[in-house]
Amino acid sequence: MREKKDIGLSYLRQLDMNPPKESKLLYFQFSSKYGETVGRRMLSDLYRKIREFEENADYRSEFYEMKNESLDKALLFNGGYQADNYRQICNWIVENHDVFGKEILDAGCECGVISCFLAMAFPESHITAVDRSKNAIKAARELAARLDVHNISFINDDIANLPKRKYDTVFAMRLLQENCRMDNIMSNYQLLKKEAADFAENIHDFAKKLTGFVSENGYLVSAERCDVDPVFLGWMQKLNELGCGVVPECYEELTCQEMENQSHIQVLVTKNSGTVDPEEVYRFWCACQIVHTDHVRGSQYTGWYADMQLQNFGDKPLDGFLLQDKAGNNLLTYSLWSHKEIPDILFLYQAMGDEHILSVFQASAKEDILRQVEAIKQEYVQAGTVAKPLSF
Repeated sequence: MREKKDIGLSYLRQLDMNPPKESKLLYFQFSSKYGETVGRRMLSDLYRKIREFEENADYRSEFYEMKNESLDKALLFNGGYQADNYRQICNWIVENHDVFGKEILDAGCECGVISCFLAMAFPESHITAVDRSKNAIKAARELAARLDVHNISFINDDIANLPKRKYDTVFAMRLLQENCRMDNIMSNYQLLKKEAADFAENIHDFAKKLTGFVSENGYLVSAERCDVDPVFLGWMQKLNELGCGVVPECYEELTCQEMENQSHIQVLVTKNSGTVDPEEVYRFWCACQIVHTDHVRGSQYTGWYADMQLQNFGDKPLDGFLLQDKAGNNLLTYSLWSHKEIPDILFLYQAMGDEHILSVFQASAKEDILRQVEAIKQEYVQAGTVAKPLSF
């Protein structure tokens, strides 16, 4: 069989982007480029800015201005954290070229890595690349000049301020966390659909702006760094509500390497051709989730697969509690549920942070489980936390 060409990797080499395999190697790359003292200080300053997220409301915009002070600095830093994202997204673009039309909007283009690839991949198209960061647009223009691409217009602004016009394709990569607050949504431990609905409401304004640029029967291509989770479900549901329905055959989950870590990118295509039944969107989400068979172990489900099973087959909570600290922050939840279809089955749901577990028990174990849940609750209460009734 003929091996598929890795166009994304060729593009990274053209950018001289060499992703380090370990975090410490990124320091060596900065030191090699700028000298040890200057290079290490540059990278340390970027990390310091990221750590300001709790006390500095403007930390994100300041970080992007700092990172994009020069094109080389931006490419070097992005090479550590996004190079494999770029590589795989570029390959996806080539394989799904039919969803890219003559007029393409790259919303949140950053330093122009994907904008320039789009310009080279579709030389007959025109790319409008927009970003709120002044330095990012400056770096993107420099990258376009280096690559000798001319079918791009760069705009330094928020997409909300763009002239009202339509594009055949709107491309948006890693914008959800930049345009909404979802800190509390994922820790509410609500049922899956409720968490998704909360996120959909949160992202409404941004989604309405973005979909407003998609021409009739045009495409919105979204590449977001998230799992098949309530955020992804809520995003699909909101886009569908605004008339952009999912194109299932174009969906792909990319597993990308970010130095020592892995991340997931959900690449989603929606078409501005009208709303479909919201239950169809939910069923599509479930089909994406079912692929993660590693989240099923015997009589136990883990991760968002656990939440899917509880949403689909949990009947009603029989007992349980939500644990909070003294400041009212949710810490964890335990709950015992009956099964919608099988009376002899019970579910015990446990969630703490990102760890979600749904265990399956025989109904005959009900009294033992209730005693265990109560004992766990009392142990936490005695340690100074607060147990509250469930709000499912």
